[in-house]
Amino acid sequence: MKYKIGYYILTDIQHIPPVIKIYEKLGGIIITKNNNIRDFILKNHTELNPKVILIKHTREAREISRKYDLKIIIYTGFQMINWGYSIQIFHGVSDKHYIEDKRILRYNLCLVPGQKHIDKFINAKLYNDPKTFKLVGYPKFDKIVNDSTKVNHVFDNEKPTILYAPTWISENSAAKVNFSEFGESSLPLWGKKIINAVASKNWNLIIKYHSRINKTATAIYDEIENYIETLGVENKVKVVWDADITPYMKQADILISDISAVCYEWFHLNRPIIFANPSPENYSPSDNVFSNTYAWNAGDVIYHEKEIIPLITENLVNDKYHNKRNELLNYAFYKPDGNALQRQIEEIRKYYNKVSNYSKLHIMMHNLKTFINLGK
Repeated sequence: MKYKIGYYILTDIQHIPPVIKIYEKLGGIIITKNNNIRDFILKNHTELNPKVILIKHTREAREISRKYDLKIIIYTGFQMINWGYSIQIFHGVSDKHYIEDKRILRYNLCLVPGQKHIDKFINAKLYNDPKTFKLVGYPKFDKIVNDSTKVNHVFDNEKPTILYAPTWISENSAAKVNFSEFGESSLPLWGKKIINAVASKNWNLIIKYHSRINKTATAIYDEIENYIETLGVENKVKVVWDADITPYMKQADILISDISAVCYEWFHLNRPIIFANPSPENYSPSDNVFSNTYAWNAGDVIYHEKEIIPLITENLVNDKYHNKRNELLNYAFYKPDGNALQRQIEEIRKYYNKVSNYSKLHIMMHNLKTFINLGK
């Protein structure tokens, strides 16, 4: 193993693409508690012959890290092994507040997608040591910028294609947000209405779910499947589950989403976006860059069911938010030039070379010191 690097992925398969791009270049060991993540990687990335270790407890991850003398651990979420030097690469950019988390202070290096993240950390007073934050861009979308995305078309026709990609239904939304029992997801409120509207026209609809599923809210997915079958529109509406949304974005003319990272990702394609409002009586576009509806300035917003068809029709022929989308694209993503992965890999190698000769004892003392300092 040339690079003694670990990758810790916990929550869902959408965290896989950012990790796999690095793994292709540097190798290492992928550690997860999630059976779906393990199975997905082994099934879909056989060409890499990936080393994926499934664990039950975090202490097992630490034991594996010590066994293989891992020097750095790369993370896409905030759950940590507490071993080695830690690098946070993030898995998305959105208006949600989840990255404004004190655990960000525990990372030795944060490879940041763009200025939007930096401003959020500063605003939340989590920018104590600017040296630990490096702007690199968003490697996941290099292939979109470089026009190298492999696309297996969902529909074999020339009709306009709408991509509906709602965010996941929050497990604890009732305690944390005051506008919707569904958190920031538009799916329970708008899913069937969007299907009905699109199916009534000569359009295609791809529904791409967020792969992180709240186990207490799974009934809605069955409802959607049954609704498509009841309407008899299986030839017009397709549901997909995948780790990577880029192939579906590539074949879509318009995106409908809500308060999801896919909204900012979509800006790379320079095509219209429509926002499905999870709580029309409470939410509207905000000029506050720290609001979770700031991205809504870059597209039309659905407040009423009767607006769905007119807004799609208008956006298919008139792209009036072009300039604002590009403004937000360049705010959210540092240099969207197709070279973000290269910059990310360079920073990881640079940091790895600093710590590669450190002994296990040295790393243990480093982790202990970090734990003590954060407890003060």
